[in-house]
Amino acid sequence: MLGWHVAKHGTRYEAIQALGMAVRQQFGHLNPGVARGLALRHDHGSNFMADVFQKQMRFWGVAPSYAFVAEPETNGCIERLFRTLKEQTIHDRIFQTIDDVRDAVRAFIARYNAEWLIEKNGHRSPADMRAAWQQETFRRAA
Repeated sequence: MLGWHVAKHGTRYEAIQALGMAVRQQFGHLNPGVARGLALRHDHGSNFMADVFQKQMRFWGVAPSYAFVAEPETNGCIERLFRTLKEQTIHDRIFQTIDDVRDAVRAFIARYNAEWLIEKNGHRSPADMRAAWQQETFRRAA
């Protein structure tokens, strides 16, 4: 998981924050067109379909990849990750502040990216899979 944002209310602006975190993490800055060639799979929720979100995606060079309407399985990987995140981090806990929630989510994501072995990744962690993909991509480009 690259980009995330915790807030009391999820709006198009919070969605932009999460996308911006991912773009900055992967490309080092948020300049125009920095993520050209990247596609973002998302559903047709109002946050993702909002003009401001779509314009910000285009500004960074990110293309939309829409999940099919009324077919949640086309967005199944992220839906399953969200379910796991909620089960492991949020459910059955009482948080005093939004910062406590952020800390819990941050810890889960760090652990997930570094330690969880994902079957579809050949039993490699997301971080290991991403590093292997980048290494292969750079090798081909050379």
